[in-house]
Amino acid sequence: MAKKQLTLEEKLQDALVPVEEQPYQIPENWCWAKLGSVCDIILGQSPKKDDITEDASCIPVISGAGELKDNSIETEKYTKAAARLAQAGDVVISAKVILGKPVVADKEYCLGRGMNAIRSNAVDSMYTKFLILNFEDYLYKNASSSKPIQLAGKALGNMPVPLPPVPEQKRIASLIEPMLADLNAAEEKIQSVLDGAELRKKAIIHGGVTGKLTSFWRKIKGVSIDGWCTKSLDSEDIYEPFREWLKKSDCVEQPEADSQETDSQPVEETLALEEKQDIQVSVPTMHEQQEISSILRNLLAKERTVNASCEQSLASIGIIKKAILSRAFRGELGTNDSSEEAAINLVKEILQ
Repeated sequence: MAKKQLTLEEKLQDALVPVEEQPYQIPENWCWAKLGSVCDIILGQSPKKDDITEDASCIPVISGAGELKDNSIETEKYTKAAARLAQAGDVVISAKVILGKPVVADKEYCLGRGMNAIRSNAVDSMYTKFLILNFEDYLYKNASSSKPIQLAGKALGNMPVPLPPVPEQKRIASLIEPMLADLNAAEEKIQSVLDGAELRKKAIIHGGVTGKLTSFWRKIKGVSIDGWCTKSLDSEDIYEPFREWLKKSDCVEQPEADSQETDSQPVEETLALEEKQDIQVSVPTMHEQQEISSILRNLLAKERTVNASCEQSLASIGIIKKAILSRAFRGELGTNDSSEEAAINLVKEILQ
């Protein structure tokens, strides 16, 4: 029996989000619609192993969320044939493990498993990209509870989206794109500071225990670095805090036990032997050890303050980005023109 053909009104009823299920109020000429009713959703499918190639002239394969960058797609694999394709202008998102990360495709891509594409001739691509960013919480709340988490195509299709007239979609996208780009750039710079924290810490400690940080102090005191001498790490002449800095530095290497002894002795005896072996280190006078320890303590305290400030800045940027997106998709950016044709007519055009 042939499937009953729905009337336009019936299709419209299925496409629109019921009033009681609408997340919040939007301008009168906007409407709440289900994403799958106004856009096509293409679910990814991994290409056959025999079709995978290193030939860059073939179709690039999007295999995971890590290949979706802020404004580009960076793939490592190619395929001779693709079951599911994303076209230029489609919004590609990850629906597995890490959800979202929307990117507008610049060309044709093979969609691997867990990669989806959102396509529409009636909804602006950049608007859709920012829409996915704004409703990221929805993706996670509606993903499967199994591990790795995955968002089903049906759940994505049922996502309620605020839909303004097309001109307003473009105005919103053009307004928030540079804002988010600036915030992303700031976020990247701050993150690079945090990523280098451990290296800076090691460099500071190294500079301390090798005397680089006290070169000016020695000049004032009229002391030469030639006064440094070699002592056992366990020596009583080493200031305890300075000893701890030495242990944390790259200037102290644990000696390796002789291989012949290791082979012929039990592990416990070998470890005991290593502990007894004398570790020699270069140390300054007690006064300079104390000065170095004080400098390191102060510098690393400042480093911790900087790192905490960076973490706080990242959190603040995240809040600002969410606030911008939230206002944009509530129609609160001051760009909406109430005289423009209502978005519900756009939905009707899509459904016809």
